[in-house]
Amino acid sequence: MLALLLLPAALANPPFSFPTTEEYYGYFYPSAYRDQGGLDWNCGGNYYGGHEGTDLAIGGFGNMDLGIDVVTAADGSVYSAHDGEADDCTSGTCGTANYVIIQHDDGSYVYYWHFRTWSVAVNVGDRVSCGDKLGEVGSSGNSTGPHLHFEAASSGAVDYEPFAGSCGASSTSWNDQGSYNGLPGITCTSSDSDGDGYEADDDCDDDDASVYPGAPEVPYDGVDQDCDGRDLTDVDGDGYDAVEAGGDDCDDGDPSIHPGAFELCDGRDEDCDSRVDEDYDADEDGYTTCEGDCDDDDPARNAGVEETEDLIDEDCDWKVDEGTDAYDDDGDSFSEYDGDCDDRDAFAFPGAPEVADGGDDDCDGGVDEGTRAVDDDGDGWSEDDGDCDDTDAQRYPGAAETADDLDEDCDGVADDGTEAFDDDGDSFSELAGDCDDASRRVFPGAPEVADGLDNNCDGRVDDGTALHDDDGDGYAEVDGDCDDDDSARAPGAAEIADGIDQDCDHRVDEGTHLRDDDGDGWAEAEPVGVGDCDDADPGRWPGAPERLDGQDDDCDTVIDEGTDAYDDDGDGFTEEERDCDDSDDAVWPGAVEIADGIDNDCDGLVDDSTSGFDDDRDGWTEDEGDCDDANPRVWPGAPDPEDGLDADCDGTLELPAGWFAGCAHAGGRPGGPGAPAWIMAAALALLARRRGAGT
Repeated sequence: MLALLLLPAALANPPFSFPTTEEYYGYFYPSAYRDQGGLDWNCGGNYYGGHEGTDLAIGGFGNMDLGIDVVTAADGSVYSAHDGEADDCTSGTCGTANYVIIQHDDGSYVYYWHFRTWSVAVNVGDRVSCGDKLGEVGSSGNSTGPHLHFEAASSGAVDYEPFAGSCGASSTSWNDQGSYNGLPGITCTSSDSDGDGYEADDDCDDDDASVYPGAPEVPYDGVDQDCDGRDLTDVDGDGYDAVEAGGDDCDDGDPSIHPGAFELCDGRDEDCDSRVDEDYDADEDGYTTCEGDCDDDDPARNAGVEETEDLIDEDCDWKVDEGTDAYDDDGDSFSEYDGDCDDRDAFAFPGAPEVADGGDDDCDGGVDEGTRAVDDDGDGWSEDDGDCDDTDAQRYPGAAETADDLDEDCDGVADDGTEAFDDDGDSFSELAGDCDDASRRVFPGAPEVADGLDNNCDGRVDDGTALHDDDGDGYAEVDGDCDDDDSARAPGAAEIADGIDQDCDHRVDEGTHLRDDDGDGWAEAEPVGVGDCDDADPGRWPGAPERLDGQDDDCDTVIDEGTDAYDDDGDGFTEEERDCDDSDDAVWPGAVEIADGIDNDCDGLVDDSTSGFDDDRDGWTEDEGDCDDANPRVWPGAPDPEDGLDADCDGTLELPAGWFAGCAHAGGRPGGPGAPAWIMAAALALLARRRGAGT
């Protein structure tokens, strides 16, 4: 480790808590203890020579990236700190590290080394408590991987062993030392005595959990709950302390009320002078302007004065002369002076509609005239009694009905019981031509139906129905006449070729040359060459599929064309005789195969035995440069071993090494002086063959 700074002398050493949080505690393990002269504190070998502290590793750079916190092991102050160095050292020789040195209250020191870059969270001079974050584990400086170097030193800058053991200190510097190769315990105790989340240094009363920075302030209780140095005495923030706190703000909940505020006429003491709405009753009539005084210069006008008929609003109700004969009290636009006979009823005034209510609504001296309760025509009946027209003395319940389109007897029906009345409800009366006013099915223009009645009142019975022989051929529709408007069409009539069913048997032109007798959609009477050539066979008709049956199925005068038994291309072979393309006369079994992309000889191979066919299936044809299309190992660009073959078709015969060497072996080598002459001849002949095949 780097040489330590010279530090001043101090007191005894403090107890330590393990320098991380509960969240990251499980990542740490001791990778090397302090060197106690060739042993570690437990007389074991977990150390390295000259090591002055304890290395606490975290398991690699992947865990370092989690941001594993390092906290102070005891209360103190930041003596020195450094950051900004790279944190990826693995060689152990990377120079300056990122670090923090804490001086404890007893003068001793702890060095925290190898922090992650830019993770140092404190500054020189900062006061820290046990458990405060110093930074994050890294691998800066002389390090071989992410770890924390923890080194304790006395006030005289002499490092010491914090672990107690056979080869260590006589007493431990840890609150909870833990086991060998284990971890000490996290033992930082909170200085927050009242448990309000704020430590004593920040809490202005650490014995009262309701007192802490930012706590809700209780006004006027003499206690500074939020630790801002004062009690809350001005709740509404108007700059005046409340009366409850010894001030003179008479309403500390309203910032518009305080000494010196502008007094409004609103029933409140805004200026806190113990007077309400002063200066708002100038005429001293006991009413202020905000209490309804509409003229504060006239004591005869206020809310308590009685209204008189003088065109002045004495009682300040925004109405003039109300309650007098000059005022329209009921709002019907008429006062007593205007002739309103009841100025308390908005529905009673001169010209108002009279209604049956027992009152004189129109102020004419009469009661309910012109209403349903009065017999206006003097026939002894009012509307309430059932009179359907109280202006006509001839119309009332029980009056005699006459044919005049009026309902004399007030039964809701006009002219009932007279020839002018439609008795059956078919919209026609006897006077309108109804020949049977007792039947709703009989009236002028009614649809005639087969019911033995003259429905349309034309003097004929059932005309135009299935019961009537309309065309006079002796048959009606019920007798089987299929067209009762045509006397030439009836059961038993002679059928002719005209597209019409004369004999009413539901068949057209049967037995004629226009009839499709076999039901194939074609008759004999089609144009020559197009008509059905056999109208007794439904399988034969123009355009029918030709079958191998020795007949002309499609009526084109040619038999079995287009079938496997017919030589369509005239090359002497049919499909049954293995012609693989009976539309091409150059294709048939035994034809000469040519390089045209077609199987000319019908042997299942295309262009076989031609220079355009890849006979050895190596992906190359003779046309593409294959110099031996019988050998799949030979093609342009193929690997060319020294085997006496021109495998890559470059015109060069690669022979085994030594074929033409000048040195001899005891046994001889192919191509050398000891090789048989026939081997040389064979090689030369093979080379000549390859070159010939390539051309």
